[in-house]
Amino acid sequence: MSHPRLIALTAALCGLVAACGNAPDWSSTTIANGAITLRHEQVTLHTSGVPEAVITASGDFTIDGKAVAITPDQRKQLQRYYQGALAVREHGIATGKAGVAVAGAALSGIADAISSGDGDQIDKHVSAKAELVEQKARKICLDLVEIKAAQDALATQLPAFKPYAGLLQADDDDCKSTVINRP
Repeated sequence: MSHPRLIALTAALCGLVAACGNAPDWSSTTIANGAITLRHEQVTLHTSGVPEAVITASGDFTIDGKAVAITPDQRKQLQRYYQGALAVREHGIATGKAGVAVAGAALSGIADAISSGDGDQIDKHVSAKAELVEQKARKICLDLVEIKAAQDALATQLPAFKPYAGLLQADDDDCKSTVINRP
């Protein structure tokens, strides 16, 4: 690796690490461009033309602050939806931390390469760390598939949920082909 490339890569990675240095607000997570929000131990569903709906960890479902009567099977699906959103947050945090570790490994490798002149080791070391990021991201994909399955079940079982049934468009086949089954 050439000296100018090492310096440019170092500068880029320093910027990345500095950007990650701000304390993130992990108490709030958004999914599907903000249509699904996990905050204060509840999932809020936002879609145009209808009031917000809320799903709690216990599987309660409210629309515009009013409780919706649900069956035990519907409650299980609502809990599944909530758990999927919670898993997206947890796996997103783990993926972000793994990404920071990749940046740190790259910076360390660059410093070693500059002092030793051996840039090939950087690629091997960073590639190994990057694989960990990809493994973490695969979990998020599976979480989205789980939310989508709960969403689809709720759309058929719970009439009040139908306006919120199109919030997540995760495709199980896309997820499997682009993330899970990568060589």
